[in-house]
Amino acid sequence: MYNKELKITKQVAKEAGEFLRKEFLLWKRGNARYKKHMELVTWVDEKANKIILSKLKKHFPKYAILSEESGLQDKPSDYSWVVDPLDGTTNFTIHHPLFATSISLFYKNEVVMAVSYLPVLKEMYWASKDGGVYKNNEKIHVSSKSALRESIISYNHGQGRINTKKSFRIFEHFQQKALKCRNFHCTSMQTAMVAAGHIDGYAVSGAKLWDVAAGMLFIKEAGGVVTDWKNKPWSRKSKTVLAANPKLHKIYLRELKKIGLA
Repeated sequence: MYNKELKITKQVAKEAGEFLRKEFLLWKRGNARYKKHMELVTWVDEKANKIILSKLKKHFPKYAILSEESGLQDKPSDYSWVVDPLDGTTNFTIHHPLFATSISLFYKNEVVMAVSYLPVLKEMYWASKDGGVYKNNEKIHVSSKSALRESIISYNHGQGRINTKKSFRIFEHFQQKALKCRNFHCTSMQTAMVAAGHIDGYAVSGAKLWDVAAGMLFIKEAGGVVTDWKNKPWSRKSKTVLAANPKLHKIYLRELKKIGLA
């Protein structure tokens, strides 16, 4: 199912990602500028966005599109693309190689297909509903860790002071309780790492849909559990995310309750 969408999305994610990789090797830090909320944006974000949207519109002209860089292009369709052309812009601008291109497809309110490409690592993660999730054509699964003390949890924060403060509380608590607590500043990569079992969990408050959509499908298809911090199933309207393997999800949720976040 969604074979055509998956094929085109893989192609365009790689095309945009390879463009980003080449520019990354040449990048000078002063070339970035700020948009609202003091978020960095570059001309390469915008160029990658054009590469992606032009191909999606060509092959799927009736689908709506929501992109971080160009907003909502609505259509009377049950299908909608959600696009982050450069997830990890700050990393990109400081010559940090962890950044990604992420594209998801929704049918109504459900994410049904997704691709994330990390061009420097040359890792492509992809999934379709009920079809499993793959990293460079190898099927992947969430970890089997069950002990909090042996687990590694990742986190990010959304815009604004409140979300930032919540992330500090997550770090302070889990850095002491888990093996490690890490923020790599690239949500697409961090959620993909959970799906692949490289790390064990992920938590965020205030993330945008384009930040998390692909990873939510990856983790579900990898056998993980994806909810909000109230343990309700994740949806495109969720304001928080907690994702992990089934054993650790219960433990992480308990820990979030201890620090007043759930």
